[in-house]
Amino acid sequence: MQNNNYQILVVEDDELSLIGHTYLLKNYGTVKAVKSKEAAVKALAAQTFDLIFIDLNLDPLVDSLEGLELIELAHQASIYSIVISGLEHEESIQSSYERGCQDYISKPFNRESLDLVLQKYKFKRNQGTLQDFFKNEFITQDPFLIQQLKDLKDAFASDRPIFLQGTTGTGKTMVAELLHRIVFGDQQNFVHLNCSEVQDTLIESELFGHIKGAFTGADTKRQGKILAADGGTLFLDEIATMPLSLQQKLLKVLESKTFYPLGSDTPIKSNFRLISATCEDLEDLVIKGKFRKDLYYRIEGYNIQLKCLKNRKEDIPYLIKHFSAKSKRKVVLSAAVKNVLTNYSWPGNVRELKKCVDILHTKGNGFIKVEDLPAYIVEHNMKSEIDQGKLHGLVSHVQLKAVEKLGIKAFFEKMEEEICEHFYKKNNNKVRKTLAMLKISNGFFYRVLGRLKSTDQAEKTLS
Repeated sequence: MQNNNYQILVVEDDELSLIGHTYLLKNYGTVKAVKSKEAAVKALAAQTFDLIFIDLNLDPLVDSLEGLELIELAHQASIYSIVISGLEHEESIQSSYERGCQDYISKPFNRESLDLVLQKYKFKRNQGTLQDFFKNEFITQDPFLIQQLKDLKDAFASDRPIFLQGTTGTGKTMVAELLHRIVFGDQQNFVHLNCSEVQDTLIESELFGHIKGAFTGADTKRQGKILAADGGTLFLDEIATMPLSLQQKLLKVLESKTFYPLGSDTPIKSNFRLISATCEDLEDLVIKGKFRKDLYYRIEGYNIQLKCLKNRKEDIPYLIKHFSAKSKRKVVLSAAVKNVLTNYSWPGNVRELKKCVDILHTKGNGFIKVEDLPAYIVEHNMKSEIDQGKLHGLVSHVQLKAVEKLGIKAFFEKMEEEICEHFYKKNNNKVRKTLAMLKISNGFFYRVLGRLKSTDQAEKTLS
């Protein structure tokens, strides 16, 4: 983790521990080290700190734990406080948390423990990033999904992998990028590999890299995605499509954080956060033997299920407003259009909705009606209304022109003839089946059929 220029106060009475803590923390910002409660109180009054690391037992000659008083002072000053102590009995731990500390670490702590603590601090400090995400990027009113993402501090604290599941277009990449920003900001690499877009013969080289001469065509050395993600995030999108042979190698990397580039016998270390995603049912693929069970359990640390847009209908009006606001040209969607868009199934999810809104903003007229929608959406809406018994909106412009020319009586007779003839032929000239499908009587059908025969006979006579 790179230097974040945090202002850090360390309170530790043991000289050796103080030197060790200061050495570790100097990579994260400016460190001020003091050895007593009194010196800490003066430091807190003199300047502002982001974090404070507190030893509880600052004076062995005093029965009380003076560090507890410093926790209260830090809490009042909104400073993120971390206890570093050799005391591990529950009373001390509970008392520390009750007085306002955010973390309690046993001595001696190492760089990994420190990284996890600072990730939690970053999450708390970046709560605004999460709010901006829901306001400006991932538009949703779904309380369950919002709470899932807010609860990610637990995953960050334990350094667990993140697993995203959802169909194409639900926003898996957007969520992965958000998680990376919360943990690392723009200081570390976010490395994205869509496993489904790389040929099976090339994906190993993409992940692990290769040395010069590793295989035919390897004219130069190449760095893989795993090494590129060192210190940052590796996002493996559509991981379900990864070949089984490569899944085993990936499992070893996740367990040891070391790997071998193709053609090399020298191990390389890479410490990265893993986020993986798929639109498929991994549990089903495990049962079918198409995905390794051990890898599935390894990547399934903290799971987020992103719903399809058809199951988030309450979000659609907000998304339409959001995408419309991004367009320079302003148009107005009729109430009927908004209703159709809200009730459409959106198989392409948010991505498809955005494309549709963008298209509507290019229409010649500024007041968008149902007939301005893409044909496949209009057709789907019409079918849906017919299925529900709603027959309004079925008359086309062509039909209205025909009524104007023929008159409504002749138009309806023509419609009856074409419909009866169409379904009679479709049913292989079976009368009973046609009557049941059209819900008409025997007499009505033969009257229409009689008109058709008269028309045919007249046309033959004239020819």
